[in-house]
Amino acid sequence: MDIVVVGGGKLGEDILHGLIKEGHNLTLIDNDSRVIDDLIDEVDIKGVVGNGVDVEVQREANVQNAQVFIAASPHDEVNIISAMIAKTLGAEFLIVRVRNQAFTAQQGFIQSNLGIDYLINQDRAAANDIIQVIDYPSATFVEPFYHNRMHLIKVRIMEKSRIVNQYIRDIRRNIPEVIVVAVERNGETLIPDGNAILLAGDFVEIFAKREALQDFFVAAGHKKVKRYRSALIVGGSRINHYLIPVLHARGIHTRLIELDKNRASELANQFTNTEVIYDDGTDQYVLNEQRVENFDLLLTLTNSDEENLMVSLYGKNAGVRKTITKVNRPGLIRLIDDSKLDVILSPRKAIVDAVTRHVRSIASSQSDKLENYARLSDNKTAVLEFVLSPDCKILDTPIKDMTFRPGLMIGLIVRNKEMIIPSGDDAFIPGDHVLVIDTEDQIRNFNDIVVKKNRRDGE
Repeated sequence: MDIVVVGGGKLGEDILHGLIKEGHNLTLIDNDSRVIDDLIDEVDIKGVVGNGVDVEVQREANVQNAQVFIAASPHDEVNIISAMIAKTLGAEFLIVRVRNQAFTAQQGFIQSNLGIDYLINQDRAAANDIIQVIDYPSATFVEPFYHNRMHLIKVRIMEKSRIVNQYIRDIRRNIPEVIVVAVERNGETLIPDGNAILLAGDFVEIFAKREALQDFFVAAGHKKVKRYRSALIVGGSRINHYLIPVLHARGIHTRLIELDKNRASELANQFTNTEVIYDDGTDQYVLNEQRVENFDLLLTLTNSDEENLMVSLYGKNAGVRKTITKVNRPGLIRLIDDSKLDVILSPRKAIVDAVTRHVRSIASSQSDKLENYARLSDNKTAVLEFVLSPDCKILDTPIKDMTFRPGLMIGLIVRNKEMIIPSGDDAFIPGDHVLVIDTEDQIRNFNDIVVKKNRRDGE
């Protein structure tokens, strides 16, 4: 597909890197010729120097023939206006980044009346991701599927876990409503079978019925945690506008440390039930003075990845029960001992995944609509949720009679709101939501994932 992106900043750059792997024809519009030149050197794209709200610039970028237009500049107004122009010129699908709360609050109106198909707000998305891992205390990653009714949960196998050195088939026998769909070990992601053995320090991704989750968490060596009562937030980022009200609604007392005096005052006026401290939350003396060790949760949300990592490590060593660390450059994590950190959150990665899902949905056939898409921490393994129509080519055939590409696994089938852990005798029917794990992020259509064993040359 022909895709035009406005804005070559950090988010725009990540979007371009993600979409180029999909085989699309990409064009970037940016005011800075150096930004365009640098990205052209890195990825196979075209570039047009100019303002995204300039009609002639958009015409030069061939927006009138674009299937997808993505406005990802740092300026909300530029993004909205450029999208409106693109719609008038003939762009088919519009994705717009906004960060101002006023625009986000009017999302329904904007989408309905301005012809914008999808609004991105990475701050709101990050807050939602944080709440997900708080709601599952033993989880280090949570990704919702099936209209937020099913969740992929990532859990660390602790050293004293009773399932260390056990076969997955034996774990399934004891906790049958849990399926282990992936194992992360030494930086690699593996698709396990029943003969795989879990080791201490492994991270496992599981699908499970809610009532079975706690049994698995305890088996993995985690203590039962009913709920968290206190949170220390370092950094007054815009994420807090969406996060703090939800924390309060869950009965979590919040204290926030912000170095910028004006920002601290603004937050104190907005959130009167939050203790706002005007100080340097990255200073160990300040953390000790605030008794960081007494908090259940430590959230590091400054604009510095390095400082977030260091503060979280310090807090974990001090005794914080769970750390949540914002990091937009995952490469930094390899430089430290991340086994001491609980949750590492990448807002930009989550937004790129969301854009990828929408773009793939537009490109995919109607027989296998892509409903959801997320990458795991290795950035290669993807989890995809497909909704099957009567036109799907692989219906009514038992799974045991099919051949899968290497590195693929059918993780779950949801049928009529019921979760089915697939066996060899199960078959797909129209309306099924099928969750697939793909360690190479190579699949675009469901029909490419599962191939009948009896398909031969000459068909």
